[in-house]
Amino acid sequence: MKRRGTVRQAATRLEWLLWVVAIASVGYTCLWSGEVYAARWHAQSIGQAMPEGGPAASAATAPDAPKQASSVMGRLEIPGIGLAVPVMADFDPASLRRGVGHIQGTALPGGLGTLGLAGHRDTFFRPLAHIAKGMDIRVTDASGTYHYRVDGTEIVTPDQVQVLDIRNEPKLTLITCYPFDFIGQAPKRFIVHANLVSLEPDAPAHTH
Repeated sequence: MKRRGTVRQAATRLEWLLWVVAIASVGYTCLWSGEVYAARWHAQSIGQAMPEGGPAASAATAPDAPKQASSVMGRLEIPGIGLAVPVMADFDPASLRRGVGHIQGTALPGGLGTLGLAGHRDTFFRPLAHIAKGMDIRVTDASGTYHYRVDGTEIVTPDQVQVLDIRNEPKLTLITCYPFDFIGQAPKRFIVHANLVSLEPDAPAHTH
């Protein structure tokens, strides 16, 4: 009887522990989802012209919109693989939970040199597994939308930092871990190279 009581107590404690873990997981997921939603909302507003009436009118059209995060600098879109994600101003762990990160020291969208963006292979950059040469990549910031065209991919080791070398012509480099289905810390990096199609961005979209 004593053994049965001990087993029952252990089972009760285990059930209680599982409930605590489940509740904590749901809370973390909700918090993470909220951060991602806020970043996406802010990214969608970047590159759009102000409606008539200026900032006050803009605020009036979206009374329930989340507070804009200052660390969102733009958005990245690759229609051919269904990728649309906020571009964060840094690539620290907190930023990479909300979008893809701008690698400090690399060019800005449309600028001369290499614009470097990094992201996780198991979240926002998973669609890169299906990218192909010639695809259109759109990077939007406050000045408008810049178009890049994919000219190739390569797989390198983490120490091959020359993939971000500053060049005389405007380029875009996307970096994520590889293989895409690797469990744990992936040993290599998947690189996407693209060239800027035009130095002039698309004009900011008008809002109504």
